[in-house]
Amino acid sequence: MTTRDTILRAVRAALPPAVAAPTEYQRNEPPVSSADLLTRFTQASVASGALVLTCHGDPAPHAMHAAGSAREVLSLLPGIASTVATGTDRRALVSLELFVCTSPVGVAENGALWFATPDPCHRAALFLAERVVIVVSASTIVRDMHDAYRAIDVRATSFGTFVAGPSKTADIEQALVIGAHGPKELTVIIRET
Repeated sequence: MTTRDTILRAVRAALPPAVAAPTEYQRNEPPVSSADLLTRFTQASVASGALVLTCHGDPAPHAMHAAGSAREVLSLLPGIASTVATGTDRRALVSLELFVCTSPVGVAENGALWFATPDPCHRAALFLAERVVIVVSASTIVRDMHDAYRAIDVRATSFGTFVAGPSKTADIEQALVIGAHGPKELTVIIRET
């Protein structure tokens, strides 16, 4: 018997016993109105540090207002022109000030928004931009993460993540740092139809 076989045998012997897969989550709570979902989502987003705006109709003017004086912009939202041409070169994002995108679902329990893309530059822009603006439709806000995972297809693209608030960390000398791992500001625009 080789050393490899001995190690693998020891690993197999140390495995915990198999357990049955959990049953699907069953909610025992009454339904929540759309207005209540919107209120919960807004409160959770603000608590996470995001600025929340509500608009009726075209969100582009609100996104441009949130952009302020940003000169380096990458936008996936129609009506806002990008000033950064990325192609496949992520180095073009080195001075990105603003990234504007949409989300197909928002989560009321934690203010999270789903962002998925196969494009590596868009993926990088979400974390490299100083400010991020995400537009979500009020009709796509769901109660919790269980409902969110039912609403999205995690296999649809090569990358997907939930985003809630600007980047924050407090693990260095117990001091809160905003923007250490991502954007310093997150603006959420809720489009009501």
